[in-house]
Amino acid sequence: MTDITTADLAAENAADQAGIDPRVARSRAKVLEAATALLVELGPRGVTVDAVSERSGVAKSTLYRHWPSRTDLLVDVFRCNMPHIDPVDGSNGFEAALRSHVADVAATFADPEWSRMVPALFMLKNQFPEVDEITQVDRDQKNSVLLEIMELGVAEGRMPAGLDPTNVAAALFGPMMFALLTGTGDPTELGNDAIDRFLGSYADR
Repeated sequence: MTDITTADLAAENAADQAGIDPRVARSRAKVLEAATALLVELGPRGVTVDAVSERSGVAKSTLYRHWPSRTDLLVDVFRCNMPHIDPVDGSNGFEAALRSHVADVAATFADPEWSRMVPALFMLKNQFPEVDEITQVDRDQKNSVLLEIMELGVAEGRMPAGLDPTNVAAALFGPMMFALLTGTGDPTELGNDAIDRFLGSYADR
C-alpha cells in the first residue's frame, strides 16, 4: 500500500478544484518535492532525472511527459518554491498594513526549511537564465504589494509620493536577508527595527 502524505492530499484537493486528474497532481507533487530536496542537498547539479525518479518513485517516462527537459523541471522547482505574499489589508491604516506585511516576510525568513533552500535557489538563479523571468514576475508582484502599502502612507500624509518599491524593499528586508545568509539575528526583531528606522526617516519631513 502506498503511503499518502499531507503534500499528496493537498495536491489532490488542488487538482479536484482545478479539474485535474488527482493521480497526475500527486505524481507532480512527489517529483517537485524530491527535486527540491535534491536541490537543497546537492545543488542544481544533483537534480538529475535519474536521481529525481529514484527519490520520488515516479517513472522517468512520467517525468519527461510533464517536463520535457531537466531545465524545465528546475525552473518549475524554482517557481514552486517562491514564497507567497498575502494581499494587503489596508483596513487598519498604513502602519498596520506595513507591519503586517513585514511580519509575513519575516516569518518566511525564519522558516528553517526556507533558510536551507535559499542558497540553492540563488545557485539555480545564477546558473539558469530561464529563471530570470520568474524572478522578475515575482519581484513585480511583491513590489506591487509595497506600492499599495506606500499609497496608504501617501494618503495619510506619512509618506512622500513616488518612492521606489525596490529601494523600500531593500531598506525593510535587506537586514533580514543578511541575517539569513550569515545565520545571525532574529528576522522578526530585524524587521521591526527596519520599520522603525524607515518610518522615523520620514517622520520629520
